[in-house]
Amino acid sequence: MDLFLIKPRYRASPIRSIAALARGLRWDAKALVELAERANGMWRTVKPKPGSTRQTFDAMGPLKEIHKRLKLNIFPKVDFPEYLQGSLKGRDYVTNASLHKDKQILICEDVKGFFPSVSAAYVEDVWCSFFGFAPEVAKLLTQLTTKDGSFPQGSIASSFLANLVMWRYEPLLHAKLAQRGITYSRYVDDMVMSAATHLDKETQTWVIAQVYGMLAQHGLRASRKKHEVFSASKPMIATKLIVNRKPSLSPKKRSQVRTQVRQLEIAAADGVNAEELWDLANKAAQRVGQLGRFHKTPAASLKNRIAIVRGSLPPENQPAITGQTIAPLYQEHPPTGTAPWE
Repeated sequence: MDLFLIKPRYRASPIRSIAALARGLRWDAKALVELAERANGMWRTVKPKPGSTRQTFDAMGPLKEIHKRLKLNIFPKVDFPEYLQGSLKGRDYVTNASLHKDKQILICEDVKGFFPSVSAAYVEDVWCSFFGFAPEVAKLLTQLTTKDGSFPQGSIASSFLANLVMWRYEPLLHAKLAQRGITYSRYVDDMVMSAATHLDKETQTWVIAQVYGMLAQHGLRASRKKHEVFSASKPMIATKLIVNRKPSLSPKKRSQVRTQVRQLEIAAADGVNAEELWDLANKAAQRVGQLGRFHKTPAASLKNRIAIVRGSLPPENQPAITGQTIAPLYQEHPPTGTAPWE
């Protein structure tokens, strides 16, 4: 049986000169070349989120503006296959997990050090060979979208290019797996394979070997410590969501959201200042919003509890509230049935 390759596709005419690129980005050609020459020093380090070890960067000034224009003028002309799920309109970690719901087996692999491991040579190959741009254009765009010879995690351009760096061999991997009834998807550096029927050990080994081989062809390798195989008899987790039936948060994560709301209520009862309470309320509301994508009823209850705290505060972002202390939300004892710690 022949393999059916589903590839990403650039559906516009290739850019053949720097002058044409500049016109497309509405930028002066000479200024664009000068910007590319100093682009490597136009990145700032972003403070990692608590508990995260990933180093992220943000482009500054005109370099960031160029990335925005690439997002508006170049990347929308690419058709991305459904198996690519990262940072694309209408696709995210939830839609990625949905591709693997209600299966009998799930195999997860993580690309080790994905962003820093993608060299500028692979990025230039995307611009030159995938997009078909002239070598001088590809080189300039590589200068504009890489830092210290590799892929900077966190930038606007990196989120799109991450889907394309494996464009040469990933379609073949997808086709080989599909031929055996195995669903494949990639959410940035998370690779997930699943099947509606159980796979024996020999087939599992074959799947893993195919993935590792494809990564090696792009100068990448999998993180062995993040290799996981799940069966339907236990919780199956894809991009941090349980997918045995439909995507849902794990009991632990649901508990963490409830705890965050409870901590907000305790802070309000203790008379924490209004500025801090607004910050806590906004963070809790964000987490509850995420919970609501999967568990609407408990999320609605938690939203109401956050609203009670917010209702006790002066308007947000008013300078007068800085350092202001709010009277405890509950004096002595909370009303019956509304204990914030339950």
